[in-house]
Amino acid sequence: MIKRLTLAFILFFGIAGIANAEIYLESLENERYNLGEVVLLKGYAQEQERFGGDLEIKSFCGNESKVILYSVLDLDPGEKHQFSQEFPVNKGVSGVSGGCYFTVSLKGEGISEEKRSVDFTITNQLRVDGDIDIITQRPGGDVIVSGTIRKTNGLRVDDGSVALTLNGKVYGSGLSNGAFSYRISLPVDISSGEQTVIIKARDLNGNEGDGEVKFRVISVAEDLSISTDKDAYQPGENLIATVSLIDQSGKNIEGSSTVQLVDPQGNDALTKVVENGAGFEIFLDELTLPGTWILRAEGKGFEASKKFYVEEVKDKEIKVEENKVFIRNTGNVVYDDPIQIDLLSGDGEEFRIIKDTPLKPNQTIVVDLNDEVPRGDYDVKVGGSLITGNVVLQGSGIENLKQNSLAGYFALVFVFLFLMLVVITKGRRRFSNRKAAGETGQRTLYNKHADREDKEAAEKAVMRNREIARKKEERERKEGGRPLLRASKEDVDHMLNRIKKEVPVDSDKRKSSGNPFNIFD
Repeated sequence: MIKRLTLAFILFFGIAGIANAEIYLESLENERYNLGEVVLLKGYAQEQERFGGDLEIKSFCGNESKVILYSVLDLDPGEKHQFSQEFPVNKGVSGVSGGCYFTVSLKGEGISEEKRSVDFTITNQLRVDGDIDIITQRPGGDVIVSGTIRKTNGLRVDDGSVALTLNGKVYGSGLSNGAFSYRISLPVDISSGEQTVIIKARDLNGNEGDGEVKFRVISVAEDLSISTDKDAYQPGENLIATVSLIDQSGKNIEGSSTVQLVDPQGNDALTKVVENGAGFEIFLDELTLPGTWILRAEGKGFEASKKFYVEEVKDKEIKVEENKVFIRNTGNVVYDDPIQIDLLSGDGEEFRIIKDTPLKPNQTIVVDLNDEVPRGDYDVKVGGSLITGNVVLQGSGIENLKQNSLAGYFALVFVFLFLMLVVITKGRRRFSNRKAAGETGQRTLYNKHADREDKEAAEKAVMRNREIARKKEERERKEGGRPLLRASKEDVDHMLNRIKKEVPVDSDKRKSSGNPFNIFD
């Protein structure tokens, strides 16, 4: 019975001794701390009975722990032991990006008590609050970038610096009570559009922070340019051109410009409005004048021009329709070369027609083959090029010419015979007259001789005179009849020209024409 009372007494007083030990911790000032700051842990330890033992405070950050306070206590019953322990946060602290906490423990004879603080975080990040005095500026103008640098607890950093970066160029500024202000002069060739100033801040403890401010640079037109895809063109090609309105940075300014096309003679050929920076096309048709053309552009008070050359083209287009050859000048200059048309008939007979007629651009001449060659089937070549298909001529002008020529030859024979008849008739009349005159003279002479001489002498004289008259008559007949035996070259040419001038007639009309001597019509 006595042993049981003794054990109960010991247990009662032992439990009472443990339960009377107390550790109290105050709340931390912040939940996050920057490098260089100090974490302050406050609290007290109290024991209802007299206590002799150890007080230990540890820090835990990441996977590392560290004793930051160890103290031996000798407390009277009910006495409080106040403690206030600083914990400096520096680069050597492990787990900067992680959480930390403290533990406070009391250890003595028959007593063991421990208390854990709230968690806190250590960081090296600073908060950058930047600002700019203007949101739009011209090239060459100034902008003022300012701001404050704060810790995670919202307090300004004491000392440090900032670096401002714009278009790859860095500007530096110090901090005064955590604030800065810096004037930046913009380059005259700065790009138009939105610009960003990057702010990087750093304090002396190794904390860093980033920020940025934005503003816009307006476009200022400085030049106008016009370009083409090449310098020389053939008629029938497309010209591709681009007009660009250049700003201070060399970029194209959106908008429109007016384009004018001027031909080699100085005349306006085209005017249109085009978008800056966008290519546009101009079709150069087959009649486009050869020479130097000019493209002029105007926009925002600027002017630009571009010259290009259109080459000369001498060419022709040939078509055959209904026995007619159509020859059109498809070039852009006068076609003044002789045009040769070769025709080959089915039986191998060849004909050649040459037309020496200058053709203006787009001018057409028509060659009617009915007037040039006999009827039949032909292969046609113009300038050495074979025309597809055959030409079938029905009753051509040349056939008419041949028929008329045949009639003309008959007419020539008739004329020749007729002229011979006329000349012979006239010659006979002359011969009869001369013969009668000769006989009369002979009789007179005979009578005279008869009076003076005898009859025999008179007869001899008559015979001699007759012989002389006969020879003379033969000589005159030969001399007078020579031009009647053949027609002169002039007469024949004259008759042929009369025949060639005849108008060709259709085959139906030719059948009804039966007069072979129409050359006298």
